[in-house]
Amino acid sequence: MNQEEKARRYDWLLGQHKSIENQIARVPKLPLEETFQSMDSSEYTQQNQEIVNQLKNKLVQIDNEVRKLF
Repeated sequence: MNQEEKARRYDWLLGQHKSIENQIARVPKLPLEETFQSMDSSEYTQQNQEIVNQLKNKLVQIDNEVRKLF
């Protein structure tokens, strides 16, 4: 992969990273009162936490791929 291809791939990965961060930000959080009352202090319902975890795993994969580019 030449430098131009790496640059295009990097730009695409950066766009994907931003998109996933936006998706995480849109996942509904529990109200603060519920978060404080819960023993595990989770910000999300179990279902939403699974979604956030999957999205965060994608971010890690993107970060790893970016490291491999350079």
